[in-house]
Amino acid sequence: MNILAIFAKIPHHVKRYIPRPHTISFKHAWDGVKFAFRTQPNFRFHVFAFSSAIIAGFLFKISYLEFVSIILISGIVFSMEMLNTALEALGDEVAKGQFLDLIKVSKDVSAGGVLLSAAAAAILAIIIFIPKLFFMLSLL
Repeated sequence: MNILAIFAKIPHHVKRYIPRPHTISFKHAWDGVKFAFRTQPNFRFHVFAFSSAIIAGFLFKISYLEFVSIILISGIVFSMEMLNTALEALGDEVAKGQFLDLIKVSKDVSAGGVLLSAAAAAILAIIIFIPKLFFMLSLL
């Protein structure tokens, strides 16, 4: 019996557990990023803030460690925003239009996580860029 005949006899509900190329996983992950960018205004703002920080980093000639810090904290903010989006979508699906206290709590807590990570990113930006801005202004 050849391998195709064996595979054809596997029930449909089991076939989804058979390993597939990792490219499928990356495609689905990228679809998630695109969804967040298209549907979440806060995600687009975070992309703008990250891009601005990178451009400012080149203009102010920040150090390698400062660049790494910006990239790391931005990755945390993006991840938190996407987890928040996923949890909100799941909560909306479970609640089916009705108000449920624990869904509200979970959505509020995940939004709070985004807020705290974004606040940490803002503080990091202040620590990195304000001294450089003052130095630049003192040269004028």
